[in-house]
Amino acid sequence: MPKPIYSFKKRERLTSRKSIARLFESGRRINSFPLRILYDLTHDEEFPSVMAVSVPKRLFKRAVDRNLLKRRIREVYRYRKPDLYALLNKEGVQIRMVIQYRDRKITDFHTIEKGFERAISKITEQL
Repeated sequence: MPKPIYSFKKRERLTSRKSIARLFESGRRINSFPLRILYDLTHDEEFPSVMAVSVPKRLFKRAVDRNLLKRRIREVYRYRKPDLYALLNKEGVQIRMVIQYRDRKITDFHTIEKGFERAISKITEQL
């Protein structure tokens, strides 16, 4: 069995303003504390999943805190990516997603990881 790839390449990041705006307007929403995932299925991406991370400035005024949470969310995504890719490849779909942080306090890595796992299982049910 090949070793899972835990990298997170620049091309896997969702950077198109139009795509992000479309997700906020008409994407499906999954709430899984402390995260909200906006996602949409697609077929025109290079990777099975492309994502962006958002931590609102109104919740965390200090950039240091926002950056800490964004790093933690990206790390959770990177760590859980092989499972997500396997699921998406099995279903034959691709996904665009924006992961938003919703809590008012800084939570640890494991809490974010549990929220991400619950969200992915909800997405699996909807596929």
